[in-house]
Amino acid sequence: MGTTYTEADQSPTDSSVPISLSNLDGYEWSVIRRELSSATGILPTHGTTGIYDAIRWDCLDHYWQCFHPSFPVVHRPSFLPTKPSPLLASAMVAIGSQYDKREDAKSYSLTLLEVATKLLRRRDNITSRSRLADLQTVFLLEILTKYCSRRTEVEMSSRFRSLFASLDQARRPLATDPLAVFRTLRDNPTADDRARAHKFWLDQETRRRILQASMVLDAQQTLLFEQSPTIVRHEPARRGTQTIRCNVSLPCSDELWETSPVETWSDLASKYESPKPSMTRGEQIGSSHRRTLDYFQTQVSFAASQGLTAAGAYLDDPPRPDGEGHQDRDPRIVFNEIARTMAKYTPIRQLLIVSGESWVLGKKLENESEFQEAKDMLRTWVDAQDSSAKALWHASKLIRSRTGFTTAENSDEVVAVTFQDTHMLHEPWVVYLAALVCWACGFAASLQTNSAAMSGAASTTSETTSNSSTSSWSSGHPTLLDTSEAATEMREYLRATDLARPEDLSRLDPLVLGRIHGLLEMVRLHRIAPMPGGLMNEAERVLYRLVERRSRLSHF
Repeated sequence: MGTTYTEADQSPTDSSVPISLSNLDGYEWSVIRRELSSATGILPTHGTTGIYDAIRWDCLDHYWQCFHPSFPVVHRPSFLPTKPSPLLASAMVAIGSQYDKREDAKSYSLTLLEVATKLLRRRDNITSRSRLADLQTVFLLEILTKYCSRRTEVEMSSRFRSLFASLDQARRPLATDPLAVFRTLRDNPTADDRARAHKFWLDQETRRRILQASMVLDAQQTLLFEQSPTIVRHEPARRGTQTIRCNVSLPCSDELWETSPVETWSDLASKYESPKPSMTRGEQIGSSHRRTLDYFQTQVSFAASQGLTAAGAYLDDPPRPDGEGHQDRDPRIVFNEIARTMAKYTPIRQLLIVSGESWVLGKKLENESEFQEAKDMLRTWVDAQDSSAKALWHASKLIRSRTGFTTAENSDEVVAVTFQDTHMLHEPWVVYLAALVCWACGFAASLQTNSAAMSGAASTTSETTSNSSTSSWSSGHPTLLDTSEAATEMREYLRATDLARPEDLSRLDPLVLGRIHGLLEMVRLHRIAPMPGGLMNEAERVLYRLVERRSRLSHF
């Protein structure tokens, strides 16, 4: 049963014949409109009181330009001429608002995220057979929640887990070639035949993409937060021969996915060859084949072949990200490859526990023994100078790859630091982890140069410092160091660690590795503090405290 809408309810992207919406959709529009109009922290709008004022449709442009290239799970050509579902539109606009420069954009995004999440909880169970808009909404709200919600929520929601499991169980039907119907068409198909083939392709390809995007997100959480995989595989593949599970081929190319109208899509589809699902990882992401895969295909290939056990350990090494032609590749792929390798050699949970002084991901450890164990493990990791050197080498490489410095005219003095944004939602968290790796590996040098200060801090217990952290559980701390001096120190640190091999770090003067406070301060001010949400607030607080106390943690 369709719902009657007023002119004020119309999206500017609507066609004259929008898709029908249910009564539930109409109810959700009214709730979203009401909640946004009464939310605090959002600047008032002018004009009518309809949905134009509630939903900032211009943020869809930010969604398509910044987020969509990384997770193309919404088919743009067919989305634009239709009336979107309320929750899907809200999820997309909330993500797009993260890239908006307006004063209240981040508050608007967080409010819209919360409203849409509350409404989603009222829905019936969403499975692999539900309408596409609902599947897309679950995924988009999940990834935004992981990195930008007001609370620190790194564990996968029950809604996402349920949908992911349903999609995983449907791998066999999803393995059907989306172009199967198209390939059965006669030489001169009618417009109806092409439309039918396109409809089957779009539905099948979209559901597969949501499954594959969920794999990528789950792999990120497993690697960057040491979370248990949502779906654990108990049959480890042989080294070097792992294939994409259940023969679900890679997503189609960006070119085919973005092509419209149907007639143009038909011409391209007739010449298109789907990536073969039987390729091994080396064939899929090796240097000779890598250039033929777009960004999303590459990420799906990595996620499908990551080979994580229930404990989160690699079954096989990822490729090294330092080959020839590196500078010509997609910077997002380069960034993610470096991040994977850094995370592989880093005890992430122990690093977060110690740097957070027994606080980790918004929670206080329940017993002191776990904190002591984390300190011991992190100290052993640093002292061993094997995995820690590899982690540091990749961490400094990662920060160096996204950082630029502006110097004063006719001077070598640094006046500004800029971070080049790839628009990936997980990028600030990865940069934060890289900064913590630099801090931990520079701690031994700090002990040598600040032994007197360290001994003076010996009476400070972990419980006391943890309590002080909870008393300032909000972001927006002031600048601690002179910005020019901090920027110069950061630049010198990155230059000094720009070495050919991880092993070369052992020949550096320990004083060099100990000068990491400028880097911590610049990362905090320019990459972490501007981001909203509980996760980034926690990261900002930790970096502030490390710089404020010059890393004088007697318990590490």
